[in-house]
Amino acid sequence: MAKYHVIDFEDFQTKLGAAGTELSSVALGGKVVAVSDDFFADVTNLIKVEPSQSLKGQFGPNGALFDGWESRRHNPTFDWCIIKLGTPGHIIGFDIDTAHFNGNEAPQASVEALFMSEGDPTQTDERWEELLPKVNLGPSSRHLYGIEKTPRSYTHVKLNMYPDGGIGRFRVYGEVSPIFPEASKAIDLAHVFSGGRVVYVSNQHFGIGPNLLLPGRGKDMGDGWETRRSRLPGHKDFVVIRLGAPGVLEEVEIDTAHFKGNFPESCELQATRTGSTIPHDDVTWTTILSRTKLGPHRRHFFQLENVLGQIYTHVRLTIYPGEYSVKALGSMMGLTHRPARADGGIKRIRVIGRRAEAHKESAEVEAHEPTTTPFKVPPPQTIALNGINGHVNGINGINGINGHHVPVVKRRPSDLLRIPAPIDFACVETQIGEPNNKMDCEILDLEQLGRDILKVKVPLF
Repeated sequence: MAKYHVIDFEDFQTKLGAAGTELSSVALGGKVVAVSDDFFADVTNLIKVEPSQSLKGQFGPNGALFDGWESRRHNPTFDWCIIKLGTPGHIIGFDIDTAHFNGNEAPQASVEALFMSEGDPTQTDERWEELLPKVNLGPSSRHLYGIEKTPRSYTHVKLNMYPDGGIGRFRVYGEVSPIFPEASKAIDLAHVFSGGRVVYVSNQHFGIGPNLLLPGRGKDMGDGWETRRSRLPGHKDFVVIRLGAPGVLEEVEIDTAHFKGNFPESCELQATRTGSTIPHDDVTWTTILSRTKLGPHRRHFFQLENVLGQIYTHVRLTIYPGEYSVKALGSMMGLTHRPARADGGIKRIRVIGRRAEAHKESAEVEAHEPTTTPFKVPPPQTIALNGINGHVNGINGINGINGHHVPVVKRRPSDLLRIPAPIDFACVETQIGEPNNKMDCEILDLEQLGRDILKVKVPLF
């Protein structure tokens, strides 16, 4: 019989949340591939990101509605469902939540797992391994179980419930088994698929810290990291990320997608090297991105400092609130001029670097490369863009001439053009000249025309 231990709810963050990644989440690509019966409530509800919601008093053609998985009554054996994990991983525990199932909850459950390089298994596959033996479940409550980290990784899990009933949410936690490209290639070392994970967060009132590392740019503010409003002078919030592998860092992307009136005023990034999952209080943090202003609903790209020849295992992103003028956000948002407080909402962070084993070879090459541009450029106020129909000017990449949208242009890769950290190049889809003339802007050349004006050459299509 597989060994397990019950985890108290108070210990969830240290035993499961910070110790692993939710491998089964639909946000990572997890999906249900087979089920024995879900007559009353759709099995796909099991792996939703948001907690199970009460649908009390609501009815459908098959009976009362529930935000979870519920099968028919009087099963002579048991019901089951097979879930393909969003990414392969070494499993460390489970969260079986019977929220809002009271009197119709599944009395017992067990979990099995297997690895398949291709395709999906059947319920009777002989390779299923029991990871959690049959355990008792109660009504409308979370049940947290920990196991020893599995020595091998798995791609699928099978949740069994005895004999039938309902379960609101099912979450599988573990350590991602990343598949890295060759070590010399720069990758996002913080990405969840690289094995990166959030190990500590100061506040996550509206959106949890691990959202920062998810694939893509998300669909709304709900799948980013957002803190509660700050009321005290000097307040700041932060999140600590353990990188998927120790590495030499190069640049960072901070994405505030969908955060238009609640983005942080500025941010700072620090890094350290430690063997601990959660860095101790006495570790030394090195600033690799000085406090830098952020903007609403955009991608920000920054070159990092104090990283040449240094290997780091963790980064700490600190966000600051501050007074700003809403007028500066642009008339396109229909806002009037008034002071406001910017609180913490960030969608994604991408920490680009090379794994440590490639450090020696890369360092020998980069030691002979310039580390800054030949000119000093302050944070841009106006961007002059030479494009298809001539010259278009804009303020902060928001207001244009004659109704044309003026972009803040995407920067080139850092190995082709080294840009000082304060410059923010963001949007990849633009309109230049004609309102419907869309093009991807890759920078071919960059020239300083004045203190606050850049001339950007882009390819013509």
